[in-house]
Amino acid sequence: MSKDSKNTAAVHSMTGFANAQSNTRAGNLSMELRSVNSRFLDLNFRMADDLRTVEPLIREKLMNALSRGKVECRISWGRAEGEKRIPKVDLEQVKQLAALEASIQSALPKANGFRITEVLNWPGVVEDNSLSGEELQEIISNLCDQAIDTMKQSREREGSGLAAVLLEKVDGMEAIVNSLLPMLPQFLAHYESKIRERMTEAFDKIIADKASHLTVDDLEERIKHEVALHSVRIDVKEEVERLQTHFTEVRRILKKGGVIGKRLDFVTQELNREANTLGSKAHAIAQTQASIDLKVLVEQFREQVQNIE
Repeated sequence: MSKDSKNTAAVHSMTGFANAQSNTRAGNLSMELRSVNSRFLDLNFRMADDLRTVEPLIREKLMNALSRGKVECRISWGRAEGEKRIPKVDLEQVKQLAALEASIQSALPKANGFRITEVLNWPGVVEDNSLSGEELQEIISNLCDQAIDTMKQSREREGSGLAAVLLEKVDGMEAIVNSLLPMLPQFLAHYESKIRERMTEAFDKIIADKASHLTVDDLEERIKHEVALHSVRIDVKEEVERLQTHFTEVRRILKKGGVIGKRLDFVTQELNREANTLGSKAHAIAQTQASIDLKVLVEQFREQVQNIE
């Protein structure tokens, strides 16, 4: 593997899904992440009130890992149907307390015995299944890391497919431009011929007028001037060159990878601008059709770009 390929980041879609679970003594904790496209990073949380204390931790991790997308995070306790959170009693501890009570009463017969509430409140008798704040933070932190890794893998797989589609669209645009290139001199020559023909007819009538002081040389000079002026107006050489530059830039951006959605948004606008100008300067059906075909591909390109992070 080359050094460049090692440094190349993957292309990520903003669409993804992830699910991670952790079995704790307090129950099965589940985290689900879903994301769709968005101009910015938009985080939404759905969780029980007893889990709200970990929201800042999750928010920070998501903001560090993702840059764009509307992300919904769901966290819940998963329990089997009908399961009740009944406290467990350590019967061995209870037996020890009973033996202690019996030994005390043998020495002090009039002493009162333990009440049930006193036994239940005795340290260690009732098993505490709840999690401390520190334990919950650590479990959620690990769970969030797992979910984010899965989410990023999901978005990377989707992004790889999007990148392939974008390259296909760029190849299609480039093929249209390349097919148009050999015809551009013909379009220009044909247009110049029409301008020359119209102006020659007009000047022939003027020269035929005895009162006119124009000569044939004047006619030729004026025709050359008009032809040159109109040729500049319909010349699309610069537009074609800019389109080719944009094609190269798209391939470079996709190869570099990483967070490239906004950059591709900008290039898409430029592609659309040049395709429109190509159509507005068209004086041949083939050039008009090329502009239409380009705009169709640019729109398809734009739709895919909207999903890239």
